Amino acid sequence: MASASVSELVIFIAAISVAAGVSGALVTTVGGITDSLDDRGASVSAAIETDVEIISDPGSGALYDAGTVRLLVKNTGERPLPAEATGIEVLVDGRYVSPSDYDVTVLDGDAWRGGAVVRIAVSRPLSSGPHRATVVVDSERETIRFRA
Repeated sequence: MASASVSELVIFIAAISVAAGVSGALVTTVGGITDSLDDRGASVSAAIETDVEIISDPGSGALYDAGTVRLLVKNTGERPLPAEATGIEVLVDGRYVSPSDYDVTVLDGDAWRGGAVVRIAVSRPLSSGPHRATVVVDSERETIRFRA
């Protein structure tokens, strides 16, 4: 009788040890998943708060003149954006434009806050005909088609 109690006690202690090991591994895994979700949530939140619109009128003829493409881009999001060439990517006709080939000027105040507009002046000679320009800010992409 006593040997049965001892063997049951040994099995019980082994089961408790295995359960403690499994629960420790689960706590570590859940903690890692929680940290990952927190990081991803902050990234998604920033992406949701970022929105830009190209407000230039493609039919006005003001978009392209004498080798310069002038884009008016409005921050329609909730957070301020970097108003410098290093924070904005520009493509003209699908070709990347180096930040040294364009200037960014804030038109409404000194920062590109929500509701403010920047002018991006791209030095790029274009042939006559249809063209497109794309502006990318923090993975937010806007494209405009125009004629030179």
